Amino acid sequence: MYKKPYSSAIKKTPFKYTIAKKIAKLILDGLDRNEVFEKCYIDNYIEIDSVQRRKEITNVIYERLIQLDNYLLNQFYDGDVITSKFILAYAIAKSDSLFFEFLFEVYRDALLSDKKYISIDDFEAFFESKKESDVIVSEWGHFTIDQLSKGYRNILVESGLGYRVKRNIVVEKVMIHPEVQEHIRLINDKEYLQALLGED
Repeated sequence: MYKKPYSSAIKKTPFKYTIAKKIAKLILDGLDRNEVFEKCYIDNYIEIDSVQRRKEITNVIYERLIQLDNYLLNQFYDGDVITSKFILAYAIAKSDSLFFEFLFEVYRDALLSDKKYISIDDFEAFFESKKESDVIVSEWGHFTIDQLSKGYRNILVESGLGYRVKRNIVVEKVMIHPEVQEHIRLINDKEYLQALLGED
């Protein structure tokens, strides 16, 4: 499986559920990348004042949503809220190798263990281990790691995969629509179900 180089994009654009739904609608309506970009960046369809942020967010969210096939994109846009938010977390994991590894190595472990929460120390240990094994992460400073950690926590909470208790994230096994779960399995993305739902 091809692994994308690690990225810190999540620190600036964590979950953005409402904007992602707006952009999903444009894709479902048949707009191509340039048309989506024009609508969001030039017409400010996503209602963000800063031109630079508008450009950044449009690009990051578009990259996430094109990870989804038509069925999943429709389910994201029209499905029940729990399943829809899960699909966005799945799309983020598909577009971001480091976040996927965090889910598989740290989130899944918390979900399957008696501990049931992720501490600040767990986040720090994860990034420290990646610093030691990856040249890109090794160059990131404390600020970048701190912002990434906040971005990851934001995604877990806003997607419904966890909730905050003091400085910890208590993990929650979500119940998504069984047809969506089966579809993800059928397209050979079982590792994402293992990471996000703790499947065997």
